[in-house]
Amino acid sequence: STGRAGSPWEPSTTGLSPYLKFGCISVRTAWHAIAKCQQGRKHAQPPQSLHGQLLFRDMFYLLGAAVPNFDKNEGNVMCKQIPWGSDPSLLAAWEEGRTGYPFIDALMRQLKQTGWMHYLGRHAVACFLTPGDLWQNWTAGRDVFDRLLLDSDWAVNNGNWLWLAGVAPFSAPYFRVYDPCPGPKSSLNAEQTGEF
Repeated sequence: STGRAGSPWEPSTTGLSPYLKFGCISVRTAWHAIAKCQQGRKHAQPPQSLHGQLLFRDMFYLLGAAVPNFDKNEGNVMCKQIPWGSDPSLLAAWEEGRTGYPFIDALMRQLKQTGWMHYLGRHAVACFLTPGDLWQNWTAGRDVFDRLLLDSDWAVNNGNWLWLAGVAPFSAPYFRVYDPCPGPKSSLNAEQTGEF
């Protein structure tokens, strides 16, 4: 959902991630096509822009290739050591959309049913699983995304989970967490009537 009043079915992302992941479209082709579309128009700048997202993707590819154990807690210089919990019942409730938080549960059910979730939804559920509420290891969430997302990409998935769990040097400050009950001023753009 876009959170746009009256038209939540309209996409707010390009939908290109599976095509980039499977190599159906090259990053170079996407980069130049985006630049052509933006030429002479007002548009966002990196890191929020589409070009910025492609730069993040390449950063994660570089880190994945250069950093030993990039996909692990231990032996990963990009990962702060946190004493995460390990509760299979919490992880199962999160994965199955049974946490009791309607927004989080709807997003996880959407992922299971469609293989896709809006990037802001990915941020919300990742934060909820890790420092935001359940305090479970980011690698458990990463594995769920790896299994269920149509656009799952090893480097991007690991980089995003490191970032959203707050354990990477490039993470947002530890106190920045997504509210699982977003209000009207939330960056998550959730529909405030409860519709999804």
